[in-house]
Amino acid sequence: LPNLELTLHNSIATATSMATTTANKDETISTIASSSSPVFISTETLCTILTHHTLMNHFQSTLPKASTILQTPIRQHHSLSPSSSLLLMPSWSSSSSLPYIGVKLVTHFPQNSSLNLPGVQGSYVLFSSTTGQTLASMDSTELTLYRTSCVSGLASKYLARHDSEVLVMVGAGSLAPHLIKAHLSAIPSLRKVIIWNRTVEKATTLANKLSQSGEFGGVRFEGCGCLDEVVGFGDIVSCATNSETP
Repeated sequence: LPNLELTLHNSIATATSMATTTANKDETISTIASSSSPVFISTETLCTILTHHTLMNHFQSTLPKASTILQTPIRQHHSLSPSSSLLLMPSWSSSSSLPYIGVKLVTHFPQNSSLNLPGVQGSYVLFSSTTGQTLASMDSTELTLYRTSCVSGLASKYLARHDSEVLVMVGAGSLAPHLIKAHLSAIPSLRKVIIWNRTVEKATTLANKLSQSGEFGGVRFEGCGCLDEVVGFGDIVSCATNSETP
């Protein structure tokens, strides 16, 4: 699959239009463009706009055409200190039918864990490629979780067996529940999710949370502490960890 970072501003344009009460998309974008103030889409609003199912369908239907009209430079990485960095990820459309520029700005401060703050934080800004005007901005953390998980879920639609029943989730961090939801949407035959984490309590906590949500009828969730014992059971194995070793 092409790098779906290229279509991020396309999905945000869709989200921006859906976030308003105006039914006509062109009228919505025109209204935003004529406004003197950019639209701010909160994380809470974003979560009411997007679902993993609809975002995967959006990617699936728009990627073939969008990938031919979008331009994106190599991601810029700037070291701010030996342990912290700034990432810049711009993308823009060369088509008048998609008149947008999108930039994701991300900071990586792993030492923030000692301050009880996220190690990765960021913002996404949408501009008009016709006037350069700022149209919308939002926290990019939740947006990235949706985008990344839906990339993986969409890949499973093409690469996994359609009768797959067991998903092994490696990692129990913030991305894990998104990956699980995306795969369950993409592969309806899944009936069991086994979550492994280096700290088994986190895996069990996530499994219990998903089970108690009642969102996934007929699906069993389990936490485990030994990956070697369960990885072989997985029809699909999804990894969400920064570890460079098995």
